[in-house]
Amino acid sequence: MQEVRSFVRDAVSAFNSKDTDGVCNLIMLDEGHDRLEQLQQALYNMTEESIRSTVEAEMKKGPQDVKDFITKYLLFTIASGVETSRMADVYELLVACYLSFLTLFQAQDGGWLTPLLMSLSHSLIGWALFADDEQQQQDENLRQSGKPALKKREPKIREAASQHLSKAFSIAANDRSPEASKKTALFYLANQMLRVYFKASYARHLKQIQPLAINYRTNRGLRSTRLVQTLMNNVRNAKVNLAEYPMSEQVTYQYYVGRYHLYQSNLRDAERELAFAFNHRPPLGMDEHENRITYGNTRLILIYLTACRLCLGRLPSYHLLAEYGLDRYFQPLVDAVKTGHLGKLEAAWEDPASMSWFVSREIYLLLKQKLPVLCWRSLIRRTCLASRGPNDPPQMRVDLEALLHVVRKLTGDDTFDIWDVECITASLGRRVDIQDIV
Repeated sequence: MQEVRSFVRDAVSAFNSKDTDGVCNLIMLDEGHDRLEQLQQALYNMTEESIRSTVEAEMKKGPQDVKDFITKYLLFTIASGVETSRMADVYELLVACYLSFLTLFQAQDGGWLTPLLMSLSHSLIGWALFADDEQQQQDENLRQSGKPALKKREPKIREAASQHLSKAFSIAANDRSPEASKKTALFYLANQMLRVYFKASYARHLKQIQPLAINYRTNRGLRSTRLVQTLMNNVRNAKVNLAEYPMSEQVTYQYYVGRYHLYQSNLRDAERELAFAFNHRPPLGMDEHENRITYGNTRLILIYLTACRLCLGRLPSYHLLAEYGLDRYFQPLVDAVKTGHLGKLEAAWEDPASMSWFVSREIYLLLKQKLPVLCWRSLIRRTCLASRGPNDPPQMRVDLEALLHVVRKLTGDDTFDIWDVECITASLGRRVDIQDIV
């Protein structure tokens, strides 16, 4: 009990003096801190009523908003430390704590609480993801136990969490304070919301992809495009300069925006954003744990940057792919596109392991749609060069008979006829990027 009283007094003192570091050191949310574990142990035998009465006794004349926030934080703290607590219940307690905090943050002089807002927002999304995963696991256990099949529930808690973050985002975006501006949290909040949007997209994408009889036009991977576009517009309307924010936030934001453009088939915009994220990745250091995180994040960026540049006809080096363990998936595609080998390209799609990997990264549809065009372009060019005689005019012409022979040999498909290759060649001839060789 004394430990709890001491915590309340210290918290009140930190809030009254607007001590940012003091508040952040007291309001801990991540497991593993000794002070947090001590507080959880002190709260273990206390009831909700005793916690409320203790806070009331120590803050008789304190602000009601601060009193509510500290009380709800303590209720969340004790629930998060009990192993039998349901993740969804812990999440709901954190939501109550978060919304109570927003009443403090939205005050005109609430900018000093911005670091605590960022910490609370990160934990809110984390617990939302835990709660959704717990729900999915419970549904799976019920199905495996032979009980009546349940309709698979889509993750909803994480999306509700993003709506709470959008309230904090609006407060930060509308801040006009010249000092201790709340806008310093703008891109951090945006990145947390984008994290949720893309995870929700991933879950829906896997559900829709079954059983890989794919409709290219209706399945576009990211389904929350409206939310992403709205968020990007809100960031733009806030009139902030991304370059003034920490590089980690710049890289994260550019990565998500690049992926959004990739799903919209805006390949040039996607390449620009993803290339920025890749080129400004943090260097490896001495900390092995941090290096693993950096390597994983860089590899993730490179996956989508490689997919984007492949669709633009820019082929990555084998060394770069091998350095990040991506040669197993992308090198067969690179070889097929470079040589115009339609058979190798088709074989790469038919490999179950590769197909599953591309689907799980949500780039299968894009590559399947774009790469055959590039492969045909390479094939036509190589056929022109190989069949060109010494007395032929300088302008290159494709020999359709020679092209038909090569296509049949590469694909092993004798059903191709001269009309097929003529139609494909004529269709590709309308594309500006290959008009010079057809």
